[in-house]
Amino acid sequence: MYRRNIEIEWGRVAKIIVALVISCAVGYFFQPMVSKNKDAVNTVVTIFSILAGFLIALITLISEPTLRQAKDWRELQMMKNTIERKLLRQKILFFMYLLTLGVALSTFLIPDNFECARMWVESVFLALATFVFIASFGLPGSLMKIQMERYSAAMDETKPSILKDIDKTIESD
Repeated sequence: MYRRNIEIEWGRVAKIIVALVISCAVGYFFQPMVSKNKDAVNTVVTIFSILAGFLIALITLISEPTLRQAKDWRELQMMKNTIERKLLRQKILFFMYLLTLGVALSTFLIPDNFECARMWVESVFLALATFVFIASFGLPGSLMKIQMERYSAAMDETKPSILKDIDKTIESD
């Protein structure tokens, strides 16, 4: 049986746990601030709609630097898992944006006589919006990394042949 070695990034796990704790606290303690407050919900909906559009643009950029950087089929094959991981993280974040928007919509659909259900949905909405907002702080870093990979790929493409020959010589030694 094939078993895949999974390396756990403990720093990333710690960030997720901290974000979950903060999000749950915000959802619990600040729920009264969004209760029946259409302006607050609409503001969050607007923010996440913009972030979702930005994220789609980011997803379209993720694989381009790798495609340009790879020298042959073997290198592309080796980079495939890295690209899949990057895309998966962005895909999960995008679906979380959509989930946040869906929960926001549900806050408007709950009848007034279901006050307890409304409070829970508003708490979940606020906690989810907080968590996804915190998770979005990684987007600028992702975009910067992609742009730097594009820059490196462009530098490699335009590097004078004499420097490429020197690099090959160094690699073979």
